[in-house]
Amino acid sequence: MTESADVVICGAGPAGWVAAIAAARQGLSVVLADRYGFPGGTAVSGYVLPISGFYYNGNRVAGDIAYEFAKRMEAAGAAIFEMPRGNVSFDPEYYRIIATRMLDEAGVTFASNVYIDGVVADDVPDGRRLSHVTVAGKSGHEAFEGKIFIDATGDGDVCAMANVPMQPDDPARQPMSLCFALAGVDTSTELLKNSIHHDGKHGPRSRNVTIREVLLADPEVGDFCGPWFNTAVSAGTIVVNITRTDCDATDRRAYAAAEKKLREDMLMLVGKLKANFREFSECSIVASAINAGIRESRRIRGRYTLTGDDFLSGQIPLCPVAACSHPVDIHAPSGAGQTVIWLDHPGYIPFGSLVADGFPNLIAAGRCISVDPTAFASIRVQGTCMTVGEAAGKAAAFCLEKGISVTEADTEGFDPGTVRSF
Repeated sequence: MTESADVVICGAGPAGWVAAIAAARQGLSVVLADRYGFPGGTAVSGYVLPISGFYYNGNRVAGDIAYEFAKRMEAAGAAIFEMPRGNVSFDPEYYRIIATRMLDEAGVTFASNVYIDGVVADDVPDGRRLSHVTVAGKSGHEAFEGKIFIDATGDGDVCAMANVPMQPDDPARQPMSLCFALAGVDTSTELLKNSIHHDGKHGPRSRNVTIREVLLADPEVGDFCGPWFNTAVSAGTIVVNITRTDCDATDRRAYAAAEKKLREDMLMLVGKLKANFREFSECSIVASAINAGIRESRRIRGRYTLTGDDFLSGQIPLCPVAACSHPVDIHAPSGAGQTVIWLDHPGYIPFGSLVADGFPNLIAAGRCISVDPTAFASIRVQGTCMTVGEAAGKAAAFCLEKGISVTEADTEGFDPGTVRSF
């Protein structure tokens, strides 16, 4: 055993690093473990821009820590609040640095460059209680001891290792994409100037319809999405979300084959852009995602599974922990299709979707929480995951202070302090 803390958080993506700050600011000792050497996860390693889910009809729904972070990036000239929709475009390099500063300021121990490879759990009267997670890295095998554990791995790795029940596999799961950055693009023309800002000012969708029609008509182009372009704040550099392939991300071999395909598709699609549109004629790929971005994989079967009907009704459940503004956005597994359901009001996530009966000290945060495919298609975006992470960190502090299990929090007066009413 090399680390011991009140809270051990696995995964330093948007949900995980925000959860760590939330718990540490409540006076808890926190260890945050991640396979990368920086916080941010796929947001920065995968060039996933913008941070969606901050505002609904001009009202902020994202949590306080997410908002503080975005404002700090904005003050550094590294972020743009794309109003009125409220998505946040950002510079990925500044994201890593400012998130790291916030972790340091909160006193979080960031255990980077490790892979979670197991859990140690004991059978207790109220289920299975975790005592350690085990990790592997350059220093060999280590164990991190905690009182409460938060699974923010995205794929629900810790929950799966602990044998938490999972939602059934969805054969129509959303596909993965490999995003990348292009330099040397002329973004001043009518073709691009209104489609590199996800602000909602120029129609309901930010995907470029003109380019999409050219790609749809090209027999050499198979699966693709969007295309969506987004400013990375730096002049002349845009981030592109255009590749797509179906894959079970929990299957290592299938994931490796999918990534190989996506990188070939990236080259082919950039070639199509260069050949057909003068704005891209001098462009070059300057960076691509470390790994393919996973939209959908494991989700726990929690005390409460949020359904699409519940979500779209706008009903406020017992102990809501996040208000969601992003539309229900379902990408077809293959081809170029997409289904979008715009929200008539915010959707709400209950704390019961973060915990599973029989696991008294384990909380899920991010896209692995207990929701059905329809609700998932909205809650999966970064702003919402950051807000859920903040609630998870605060819930850990509440449970330790009260001496209760995490499955009792929503009946014992837990108030995440992140949900806003309209």
